[in-house]
Amino acid sequence: MEHRLRIIEKPASFFNCHPQAVLQTWVYDQGPKSDPNRLRVIPATVLEANSDETNWSDKVNSRMCKVFLAGILAAATGCAATPPPTLQTGPDAEVSVDGLVRVDNAVVPIAYRKPDMDLTPYTRFMLDPVEVAYQKDPGNRRRSGVAGANDNFALSPSQMETLKGMFQEAVVEALTKDDGYELTTEPGPDVLRITASLIDLVVFVPTEMRGRQDVYTRSYGLVSLILELRDSQSGEILARAADRRDPTRDTGHLARVSPTFVRSDTRRMFQQWADLLRERLDAFRVM
Repeated sequence: MEHRLRIIEKPASFFNCHPQAVLQTWVYDQGPKSDPNRLRVIPATVLEANSDETNWSDKVNSRMCKVFLAGILAAATGCAATPPPTLQTGPDAEVSVDGLVRVDNAVVPIAYRKPDMDLTPYTRFMLDPVEVAYQKDPGNRRRSGVAGANDNFALSPSQMETLKGMFQEAVVEALTKDDGYELTTEPGPDVLRITASLIDLVVFVPTEMRGRQDVYTRSYGLVSLILELRDSQSGEILARAADRRDPTRDTGHLARVSPTFVRSDTRRMFQQWADLLRERLDAFRVM
């Protein structure tokens, strides 16, 4: 039986500040739920309806590179203090089309919230089912083709449901652990609605193996999280955050792709996101 070896390289290095590697902001069309394109990812800010996408993307990448380099210089000079999250103010504050204001020094690259946001009235939480959208439709392509960093494979229906389930489980565990928050399925005056979307998903490795095929890679893929907090009764948007990550555990070398390792690394990434959510909810509820 033929034994094939397949090596998939990771996209451009983060340290080169390449547009594909730098953490970027990602928003989605807030159209009807029935619209299949509502999760279309666009490299544009929610700050202005008519913002220049190209110029904005260049600015974001340049800004992220500067922030990264500034972090290295700060570490080299012994400056270890991390400034707290701060809501932008004044005439130059970045405000979204739905009235949210940019938060500087947030725990994720992009965060917006209402200036007068108050989460203390909310004692219960309602979780929407997580939605998933690819960056580019991979069709039904699950098996290996020509090796390369631009491979875009599809998850099977069962794998997609497993992905959604792992994320939902991570959020539920983070919110309810240590005598945490009560979850509900019904809106109410004390209920905060949490909506999460996993968007711009790219899968770099085959999701269906044929014969004895070993796959080695430095990256399984990339995915962006869009998280929104709303009042469950009025639907008023209170906060929005965005982050983009690679779930692959950084080992410094090529690793053999194993379904067990892929699930473990993906679950770890979801737990990190869920723990950040719990941390920030706790912080705002004691303010």
